[in-house]
Amino acid sequence: MKRRHPLQHAMDRFAADPASMKNAVWVMIVITVAIVLIGGIIVWVFDRRDFPDLGGALWYTLQTVTTVGYGDAVPQTVIGRLVGAAVMIVGVALIAILTASITSVFVEAGRRRNRHAALDDDAVASLQARLDEVIGKLAAMEAALAAREGPVDTPDPTVEH
Repeated sequence: MKRRHPLQHAMDRFAADPASMKNAVWVMIVITVAIVLIGGIIVWVFDRRDFPDLGGALWYTLQTVTTVGYGDAVPQTVIGRLVGAAVMIVGVALIAILTASITSVFVEAGRRRNRHAALDDDAVASLQARLDEVIGKLAAMEAALAAREGPVDTPDPTVEH
């Protein structure tokens, strides 16, 4: 059985259900980790003067992707700066996507709550209509009974027998 790459696995899950918050978060995590690792290696390989060890290069890409950017490590080469720009774009995109995802969860929850309220309103209206129908039938039955029996003689309470 062929093992799939973690990025491919995350993309397949996302393609199967893109609206899933869980799938979107996993895709963004995998992409972010990949860009930090790949960017760190590229910077380390092509900008050894500014990043002599892999740990320093990974630290640079990690602080850049999180938009912290302490400024303690800044690349001077074109490749280092291009990697930094790519990592910054992914970092900003990550924040934007996470914010949009969280917002969509709140909007959907509100929509569901409004839909349930509308269903409750419809149920109340339906019950009211049925109750009005029953009351109308009872009134008709009382009128029919009164018409069949005629006037009812009620003893006059003021007259003694």
